[in-house]
Amino acid sequence: MGAMWGWITAHWDDQWARFIEGLLLFLIMVVLASFVRRTARGQLKRVQVDPQVNLLVSRIVYLATVLLGVLLFFTVWLKNTALVFGGFGFFALAISLAFQDILKNFIAGIFLLLERPFRLGDEITVDNHTGVVENIEMRTTTLRTTEGEQVLVPNSLVYTGTIINRTRYPTRMFTLTAKVPAEVTVDGLVEELREQLKGRPDIAKDPPPHIGLQPNVDGGLTLEVRYWLDYRRNDPLAVQAAIGEQIYQAMHSRPAESARSARKPAGT
Repeated sequence: MGAMWGWITAHWDDQWARFIEGLLLFLIMVVLASFVRRTARGQLKRVQVDPQVNLLVSRIVYLATVLLGVLLFFTVWLKNTALVFGGFGFFALAISLAFQDILKNFIAGIFLLLERPFRLGDEITVDNHTGVVENIEMRTTTLRTTEGEQVLVPNSLVYTGTIINRTRYPTRMFTLTAKVPAEVTVDGLVEELREQLKGRPDIAKDPPPHIGLQPNVDGGLTLEVRYWLDYRRNDPLAVQAAIGEQIYQAMHSRPAESARSARKPAGT
């Protein structure tokens, strides 16, 4: 009985020793993974690699190093490579079944980084949310709205949903409308504004700006201005304010209908 207890104690101590040795190796691999990820990001950023490629490579390197640390831990502890890999496969299957949504979002995030339907910094619309892409994380895609709100959209929803990339092309069309006061004459107003907008260096020349008058239900008129703008080089809000000022000046610098009628000879 004493001999059996001695054998169990000796083997138990050996198991604990191997467990601690494997745990130390795992912790070293985790620290090494963080170091390798940080180094990879710095090197890729130095050679000006695309930010999404940088994010994908550093993430894969980190996960691969941590996974290697897990395998080393169990291999040192159990001293049975076949058992470790067989158990790891069974464990991976159990995890994939138990955490299907998390795994689905993770894989979708990998494909988003590979296929790149949009880039970091693009303004997209997905799932009725519009914002600038700040990050593609393991589970979600982070958007920042124009109101300063943060929106977290699951990667699987982004990958399988309809994506509108509002900043894919260098120019975008903007529309500005203004109600024409009843006393303002509209003769030559459209032509005058069209010539003014054609002379602006910040508005695209091709296609040219479009200006038209639209009737209102109340019998009045609305001036509609459509123009294309290189939003990456010009501030859309500043350009919109400047064009609005031009429209205001053009309308109020024209003679009023009542004044024109008063200058007409009697009987005409």
